[in-house]
Parts: sequence; structure tokens; C-alpha cells
Amino acid sequence: MKKISYRLRIGIIGKKEPLKEIFLENLRNSAIESNLSDDFYEFLLVFKQIPIKIKIYLYDTVENLIYDFDNIQKLDIIILTLNLYEPDSLSSINKQLIEKFNEIFSFQGISVLVGMNFEHIFNRTSSKKFKISRFQLEKITKDLNLIYCFEIFNKNRDVNEIYNTLFNDFILRFQFSSPELFETAKEYGKRLLI
Repeated sequence: MKKISYRLRIGIIGKKEPLKEIFLENLRNSAIESNLSDDFYEFLLVFKQIPIKIKIYLYDTVENLIYDFDNIQKLDIIILTLNLYEPDSLSSINKQLIEKFNEIFSFQGISVLVGMNFEHIFNRTSSKKFKISRFQLEKITKDLNLIYCFEIFNKNRDVNEIYNTLFNDFILRFQFSSPELFETAKEYGKRLLI
């Protein structure tokens, strides 16, 4: 039997340490295999009977991601994160940088803006009065021509929702672009789950 799996390359932008705990822990818990290196993180998981090999790159800024283009070459998903209680995090994401990223990577994938409430996620009380609202997040998403907008308050539930949305999107693309490969991958996925 052929070992067919779908491959996804994801770039996540934001503060690396909290991102590791929030985004990688979730995948690590559901992965059949994982490989954690200094440059990227790889996971093999089965989603709706389809094996997906995921390679995740974490960067502090869009500039660093652009600078590291030679090591990445292609991304399927970019996730831009903001701390809802830090208005300065807005300055790290602007339209010119996103356009430059799209041009350099010839990006045709899914782009996501995620507002994170670190205080709530890590059970800390906030001393800051300013908070980026849901309305502001949606406006930023539209201004930057991004596809999805999410907020993370509950680390497990909300991150699962993000991954489910993204994986569903790609599985649908896979199913319609290569029906025979999709069925072969599905058979392999069933074998992995045994």
C-alpha cells in the first residue's frame, strides 16, 4: 500500500515561546510522529482519516520570515498573531509587509489573523486597560486581505477550532484536486489509526 499523505507548511508569526506552548502542544498531543528541531517542527497526524505531514516554522516577525525565504521556499498557511493587550503588536504587522511576503513567496495559501488573550490563556490578571476588540481584529483582517480571523481565549478549544478549520479547507482541496490520491491517502490513514 502506498503511503500517501497531505503536506502542509505553516508559518506562525509572533512571540515564539508562547506560540510553542499554544500552537505546538496541541499538535504534539494528537500527532502519531513528531520531530522538533531548531529550525522547524514536524508532525504526522491523521485528520478525518487523511494523514497530514505538517511542518511549522515560528518567527518573531514577518521580516524574519521573509529573510529566511531560502530555507522555507513555500508556505501553505501563514498565521499572524497579536496579543490583544499589547497595542504595539499591531505595529509588527502592516499591509506593506504582507504584500512583500505575498510577492516573495508567491503566496496563494491561507492567511490567518489570531488575536490572543495571553492573560486569560495563562491565567494571569491583566494590568493593562487597552484591549484590541473583536471589531478591530476583523477590520485588520479585511485591511490586510487575510482570509480568517480568530481569537484565542481557551488554549485547547480555540486552537482546535483553528486547526480544524484550516485542515478541513485543505482536505476539501485535496479531495477535489486528486480524488484517487485522496482515497489512497484515506486508506493509509485508516492503517495508521489501527
